[in-house]
Amino acid sequence: MSLNSEAVQQLVRLLSKYSPSGGEKEAQEEVFSLLVSKGFENVRIDAAGNVIGEKGDGDKTLLFCSHIDTVPGLINVRVESGRIFGRGAVDAKSPLLAMLLAASNYNSQRLRLVFSSVVGEESDSKGVKHLLEEISQPDYVIIGEPTGMRAAAIAYRGSANVMIRVSTAGGHSSSPMDDSNAIIQLMRLFEHLKNRFAFSKDVFSNISVSITMVKGGYGDSRIPDSSEACLNLRYPPSVSFEKLEELFTGALKEYLEHNSSVLSVKHEFLDHLDGYVSVKDQVMLNAVREAVKKVIRKDLLLIRKLGTSDFNYTGIKWGRPQIAWGPGDPSLAHSVNESISLEEFLQGVKTYEAFLRIFSSSLS
Repeated sequence: MSLNSEAVQQLVRLLSKYSPSGGEKEAQEEVFSLLVSKGFENVRIDAAGNVIGEKGDGDKTLLFCSHIDTVPGLINVRVESGRIFGRGAVDAKSPLLAMLLAASNYNSQRLRLVFSSVVGEESDSKGVKHLLEEISQPDYVIIGEPTGMRAAAIAYRGSANVMIRVSTAGGHSSSPMDDSNAIIQLMRLFEHLKNRFAFSKDVFSNISVSITMVKGGYGDSRIPDSSEACLNLRYPPSVSFEKLEELFTGALKEYLEHNSSVLSVKHEFLDHLDGYVSVKDQVMLNAVREAVKKVIRKDLLLIRKLGTSDFNYTGIKWGRPQIAWGPGDPSLAHSVNESISLEEFLQGVKTYEAFLRIFSSSLS
C-alpha cells in the first residue's frame, strides 16, 4: 500500500469513529494507537481525555493542537469523485490527522514537537482548558483548523451568550396588536441590535448577533406577553467583554426609550471568551510561507476568522506566536455535505512536513 493510500485509509478509519462532543473515547483510542505506531514518545491520555504525544528534542517547543470532537450529525463515510465525506472531514479530523502524519517522521534535535488531540472544542472546550494546565508553555503554537492550506488565521473574534426576556402587555388574539406582542417585539429588538452593532464595512470589526434559541407564546387566544431568546454575540479583539456589556446594555436602553409598548427587557450574560490577535513571529511565518510556496505553489494568505476556537484560549493564556492552519474548506464545516478532497488532505500532510523541516532548520 502506498503512503498516499495508507493516509486516506487512516482518515476513513478516523472519520468512521463518530465523535460528537462528549463521545470522543473511541476516536481518541484510534489516535492513541496511531501515535504509538508512528513512534511518538510519552504518549498518554490525560484526565480530560486529550491524547498527547511528543517528537524530537530541543530548547524550544512547538505545539501542534487540533480537536477530535465534532458537532452532532452522522454522515455516511464514503469516498466519491476524489472527495471523502464524513462528519469531521473538515472540522477538524483532516487537519488533526494531517498534523499527526506529518510529524510521524520528525526527529529534529533543534525543536521539540508536542502533538495533542483535544476534546470538547465544539462544546465547552474542556480539552484545551485542561491542556493549558497539563503541559508546559510552548514557544510556538499551531492550531489545526480548516483554513485551506494556503491561508493561515492570525486572529479570531470573541464569543458571548446572553439570555434576553421581553415583556409586553399582551392581549387577545382577536384584536392583534403587533406592538403588544412580545415575540414580535423580540424580533424587532433583534433587528435593532444587528443594525446598532454594524459599525464598519469590515465584518471582522463588527459585533454580530445571532439568535440560537427562542421561546414565547401560549398556543391559544392570548397574544404573548413575554418572550425570551438566547443570543450569541461575536465581537472583535478590539472590544473587551466589559465594553461589550456596556454597548449591549446601552442598545437595550435605547430600544426601550423608543418603544413604549415594551414594559421591560431583562438580560443575563451566560458566558464569554474574548477575541485574540496573535503575536507575530517572522521566523515561523516565513517557514509557513516557504512551505506553502513549495508544496501548493501559491503565496500564503494571512486571514482573520469571524468565529471563535481553541485558538482564543491558547492565545489568551500563553501569548505565544501562533496561527490556525489546516486543510479543508471552512464553509463546509458542520454542514450535511462536510467533505474534503483527497488531494487537499494529502497536500496538507506534505505542507506540514515541509514546514517542520524548514522551521526546525531555521532555529539556531
